[in-house]
Amino acid sequence: MSRLFGRGELKLALLHVAADLGPTNGYSIMHGLAERIGGSWQPSPGAIYPALLALEDGGLLIGRDHEGARRYEVTPAGRIAVAAEPDVLHEVADRAERAPAPPVTVGAVLDRLVADAPLRSRSLRPPQVDRLESLFQPLLAELRDLTAEEAP
Repeated sequence: MSRLFGRGELKLALLHVAADLGPTNGYSIMHGLAERIGGSWQPSPGAIYPALLALEDGGLLIGRDHEGARRYEVTPAGRIAVAAEPDVLHEVADRAERAPAPPVTVGAVLDRLVADAPLRSRSLRPPQVDRLESLFQPLLAELRDLTAEEAP
């Protein structure tokens, strides 16, 4: 699987988003980036916040404490960097669109299927339990076959 961001592109993409949003916090920048990139990519605070810190250290962003949160603003040098690479968000979004979706666990799919809380809390009598289990047996066998064939 190829990387979504090339060397330096994450920082540049963050700068683009920060420039679009104006003075804002890291959370808004992170979610603004996710909206602009799209695809199955989800931002990780563990990657985003160190990149914001590096942009601050490089003089491309200014971070100030504001009402208990860090607020970022693009510096003039940051605006020059944004202007020099106007297509980075588009290029990364194109890659994200072409990237295969990440694998999903069987448990995550099952959780979505049985997320109906009122249904989960209903009580069953022994004959109903037997019927429910008999309904699930063929499904479980199919699921075992499916995951054996399609294991990532």
